[in-house]
Amino acid sequence: MSSYTDAKLHWEFGTAYDFFVSQLVLHHPERFSLRPNWAAGVRSRLNPELRQTLEHAENALPMPIRFVFNLPGKTKNADAVLKELGSLAPLKRLELISGFERINPTCQKILRETTPGNPWSDVEREMLLESTASADRKSSPRYLESLYAIWSDPKAFSDMYLAALTAYKDNFFAEEEQRILPALKQALSYAQMRAGSLSLPLLLEDLTSGVRYSDLEQTKNIHLAPSFWISPLMFSVRPEKDRLIILYGARPDNMAIIPGDPVPDSLMRALKAVADPTRLRIMRFLAQSPQTAAQLSRSLRLRPPTVNHHLNELRIAGLVHITISQGGDRQFATRYDGIDAMHDLLTRYLHGI
Repeated sequence: MSSYTDAKLHWEFGTAYDFFVSQLVLHHPERFSLRPNWAAGVRSRLNPELRQTLEHAENALPMPIRFVFNLPGKTKNADAVLKELGSLAPLKRLELISGFERINPTCQKILRETTPGNPWSDVEREMLLESTASADRKSSPRYLESLYAIWSDPKAFSDMYLAALTAYKDNFFAEEEQRILPALKQALSYAQMRAGSLSLPLLLEDLTSGVRYSDLEQTKNIHLAPSFWISPLMFSVRPEKDRLIILYGARPDNMAIIPGDPVPDSLMRALKAVADPTRLRIMRFLAQSPQTAAQLSRSLRLRPPTVNHHLNELRIAGLVHITISQGGDRQFATRYDGIDAMHDLLTRYLHGI
């Protein structure tokens, strides 16, 4: 069994990751501190039918990181995505994007036998929810609704999804792709430079703005890919038990996600985070000792959803460390590097640097 530091590091690059990540952000702007009206404006560039198709995909399909990772050729961009998807039969295309082979056989059978006008039974709904929904989707009423819309006519949805992705590229991402490409190249160069002087654990913590993996003993290969739109968060997936793909933030701290916006996103997020008295109390507790969300809930006598909301705001602002155990448990601590970065960014902004 290999140790964490024995894992081999690989570099991934391509705007294809942001092609899908940007759709996630535009459909869930509140999770990324993006102005909802601007996100709605981008989505409205598509006609209602195509817009609804992308909404169903965002509600019920997994982030297709595995698909992008396995794209043929060295160039991974929006055109490569559309070319590969367009070369597949509709049902094969949907199964590939949805990760159908990773669903248990019973639920595969339920999905294959789904037809219009024949809703799932309560037992089937519960099975699908437990087997196919990620933790953050289990409580979403739109998840099963969108999953049914997709699988009640899978071939038609697959064709419409390809058309929606093409329209999204033509109406927004083709221009966005060129805007973010220099930042992605810069982030890749920075990460490769830091890899020469930092241990792997410290490198991952640096690139992910405070995420620490406490146990990755079985991980033999780690693939790092810069993503402009995932900033300041990160996204990870395991295509295999010993292989980990991590998308790390690639948006410069002095650059806004909205083109032409004069105030950097990172500055606004940090100032918003520390302007709340409850979040300041949380940071003070975490400065004394790392805690889980459940421990904070008891210490502060706050409901778990409230604590999770505040922790998410602090995480987006880069003001907390997160240590992720092998079982997926998360422990939080105050991130002093984030506090220093906030002060430095505010100073530079005020002085026009």
